[in-house]
Amino acid sequence: METVFRISYLICLASGRVAARLAADYRVLARASQRWGPLVVPLQLPVLVAWWPARALSVGSLAVCEALAPRLS
Repeated sequence: METVFRISYLICLASGRVAARLAADYRVLARASQRWGPLVVPLQLPVLVAWWPARALSVGSLAVCEALAPRLS
């Protein structure tokens, strides 16, 4: 049980960092769209597509950690 918790915690941390970095990149591109207009949208779409599974993995692994934490206490 403790091993599963540790693995899910590491997955949560790693995927959370990736999701945060992709979200920051998306915001940078959004700010660039004020200068470049709709030319930035094709660049935003791949970032959004990559962010979605990273965010889902982060939230899912966090839910596993929260479910296992009371059992390990």
